Amino acid sequence: MKRADTEARTDPPAGRSELQASIEARIRRLELTAGNGLWGMVLFLLVSFAAFDGFALLPDLPAPIREQLGTPPPVDLISLALVVYAFSGIVLTLARMTSDTGSYRGFMHAAFFAGFYSFYHLSGGLPDNFWAVFLAGTSVMGLESYHLWTRHGAAIRKQQALLADLRAGRPLVLEDDEGDQDQAF
Repeated sequence: MKRADTEARTDPPAGRSELQASIEARIRRLELTAGNGLWGMVLFLLVSFAAFDGFALLPDLPAPIREQLGTPPPVDLISLALVVYAFSGIVLTLARMTSDTGSYRGFMHAAFFAGFYSFYHLSGGLPDNFWAVFLAGTSVMGLESYHLWTRHGAAIRKQQALLADLRAGRPLVLEDDEGDQDQAF
């Protein structure tokens, strides 16, 4: 949606109140989903606090289950996977930021970093590698949260400007998904 360069009408056209309600609902939805970055970071921090204590609040795996899982991967292989995952997560998030596309993937990242904590725990290397996972996770999760916050902030400001124009009686031109002008209000 964007402003039209035509003169303002004196009589309000039908549908302006529905459009105003739609814009207000879109603003509320954007404000709610902008907080997902915070919730993803809280989830990651909760898992990190549990991992810092060596998952002491969870019971140990029974011997038959450990036998079914087999031997854990070597710590060096887990560390290599962590470096590759963190690097690719940062690069992909930066690519989505520069192209202004993509959705929030923080919950997925939190789950993967919980998996890294688990692999290190099962292999016995968690005390030596906790800070590596924590710093990698904080970097990726922080970048994801920043991307979500800035993208939603820009969308909220755009919707607020449309709402202000609508309330002031200035004409608006709605665009469809391809960017073609659809109708003027």
